[in-house]
Formats: sequence, C-alpha cells, structure tokens
Amino acid sequence: MASSYTKPFKGIFYNKEKIGDIASCVCPPYDVISDSQVYYKRNLFNAIRLELPDPEAGIDKYINARLTFDEWLQSKVLLTDPTETIYIYEQEFVIGGVPHLRRGFIALNKLDKERILTHEQTRSKAKEDREKLIASLKTFTSLVFGLYEDRNFEIEEVLQKSKKETLYDFIDEQHIKNRFYRMSDQKEIGRLTSLMDERKIYVADGHHRLDVSYRLNIPDIPVYLTNMYSEGVVILPYHRMITFETPRALEQTLNLLQAHVEVQRIPLDGPQSAKRVLHIIASSYESAFGLYSTEDTGNVYIFSARLPRDGGPLERLKVNILHSGLLKGVLGFKEEEISFTQDADELLQSVREKKVDLAFLLPPTTTKEVKEVADNGLYMPPKSTFFYPKISTGLIYYKYA
Repeated sequence: MASSYTKPFKGIFYNKEKIGDIASCVCPPYDVISDSQVYYKRNLFNAIRLELPDPEAGIDKYINARLTFDEWLQSKVLLTDPTETIYIYEQEFVIGGVPHLRRGFIALNKLDKERILTHEQTRSKAKEDREKLIASLKTFTSLVFGLYEDRNFEIEEVLQKSKKETLYDFIDEQHIKNRFYRMSDQKEIGRLTSLMDERKIYVADGHHRLDVSYRLNIPDIPVYLTNMYSEGVVILPYHRMITFETPRALEQTLNLLQAHVEVQRIPLDGPQSAKRVLHIIASSYESAFGLYSTEDTGNVYIFSARLPRDGGPLERLKVNILHSGLLKGVLGFKEEEISFTQDADELLQSVREKKVDLAFLLPPTTTKEVKEVADNGLYMPPKSTFFYPKISTGLIYYKYA
C-alpha cells in the first residue's frame, strides 16, 4: 500500500561536471548566516544566490533568485533526478571532544498539523521573506528539519543497510564530514515510508518555512528527518546577552536575583573557563545558570532556581525559567535589550571587550523537553534550541510547481 504521508520525490541537485567542488556550493540555512558575501565569493554557483539573494541592476532580489535558478536549470548546472527516490544524509562531527554521527533522510511529507508538531513561534518579518522567496522560485532551497520517535532504530537500520548511490562526499567549512546518497531500491523505499507513516514529526528547525508552506497551500514539502533518540542529535543552548538601555550596577542585578534564587560566585580563569561553567550548570539537578558582567570579569555568578514539582512543560523548562521568569520578570529586561549566541567563548569575550553589559549562560534544552512542549501545543521562548550541525543548503532542491 502506498504511503499517504511520507513519499519519495525527484530532487534537483548540482551537476558535478559543471560546478567543481560541491563543498564550495553549499551554505548554511539563511537564518544562521552573518555574512552572505563569504559564500557569494566562494563559487559562482553557490546556493547563497538562491537562499539569500541580492537585488541586481534594478531587479528585485526574489525575481533575481528565480532568474538564476532558471538559468542554472537551462544550462544544466542543476539536474532533475529522473527517478523518485529518498535521499540519505549523514554528518560526522566532533563536539566537546566527542565524535558523533547523525544519520537522517529527506522525503516529501504531507502537511498535517496533527502530525507535524512545532515548539517555536514564528516572526512575521522572517515569514514574509521566506514566503516571497519560496513563492517566486516555486522551490524549497532549504529544508524543514524534523525529529521522529524510533526507540528500536528500525528506520535507521533501513537507512544503514539500504542499497544507495553516493551523490556527494565532502568535508565542509566546519570540518564536518558530509555524505549524501540516493536510495536505489523501491522495496526499501516502500519499507521506509511505511515505517515513517506511523510516526509524528517534531520540528527542530524550519518553523518559518513550514508556516509559509501552509500559507501557500503547498500539499507536500521536503523534510529532513532523524531519530530523536540517536546519539547524533545534539542541541546547543542559545546564551543570552544583555545590552542596557538604562545602565544598572551589577550589585542591583544580584540583589534582585538573590530575592528569588541562590547565587554563588566562582573564579573565572584559564582557557577552559567557559567549558567549566557550562559543565556546572548543565550537571545541576536544579535550574542553574551563569551570570558574567563587565563589572567583574574575574568571576562568574552561578545561580540556581528550584524546578517546580507541579506545573506543565513550560513551567519546568529551564530556558523559560531564565528568559521569561528571571530576565523579563524579575530583572525587567526588554526584548530589545536581549540578544543571543550559541558560542560561549565568544559570549565571554564580548563581555570582556564591553560589547555587551551582561551575559547569561544556559544549559541545553533536551529533545524530551522539545517533545513535551510540542505534544502540548505550547511554544518555547525565542532561541531556545540550536540543533547542531545545521542541514547544508544546496545539497538538494525541491520544485513543487
């Protein structure tokens, strides 16, 4: 019986005879790119020209992206797969000295709000941008990233053992090994889609692309899927940086906190200082965070808040306790004063260089917490999860019309 939810498709991918090195043609998803010109200069055919297009000679940037895409198709820089298939994507990476392998697959999935569950609210400006781009191209340049439940690793076994053809094998700019395949056995594709049909999808990244897909009435969209129980699923925290609108003393901040939480000062020294602080707050049974100030760069302040025994997933969510409860509630910071980074070393350096006034370090959100929030139809605060590594843009495109 054919799958009703998860399906193979004819992807569009680069012609290796035309582009040279695929590593020079991929880029990160649009929302984590700080300098797009790096990728513009890297290769004439870099995916940045479709993912984050620039206007040119009076041509609107979205139209420019469409003209570029059409030209690449006509000149056979991009090729359409002659056969409907499913694509397997493996990433090998090291984080904190520990090697990881994340194995997933890319297939079309029917839009269904009962099956595809979200945990993050979307922002109107980003939605408007993605809607204009996707509608102009009639194509997905980057993917929704989803998690599925499979404690028995049945799907991963199909992926690992399946007959497949290697499309790409390269090391990217972050020293991540990327392997990209197309499945070649129709029975194995059928087995995979049948297994996936039974499961919900928990969106990790790509909430804006998903929301736009509903708005454009696109029936099926390409989703990268991986098992939430895999050791290759890594979530990094988004740390908070504060830039004061109105100056305030560190003593004032500490006094406000101490009325609600226990605060401990520990020396901050040595190249491993950020790693040590993160280990302390991540291993705490309570809800623990770190505070670092331009007024006292020799110390970090660890503060702990008791996790509520009662209450729902959001009340127990550590990033929500900090962001909504302490930063906005107790300390009274405005959203405009708060910015984000997932790089703890960069965060501490920004404080030392007085680029920001305060830094708050967080433990990572877990996949269990993502699942609980999504299952209950709730939303986490902005920038609650940073799934690492990101899915490279440019490995595969999907033209829906």
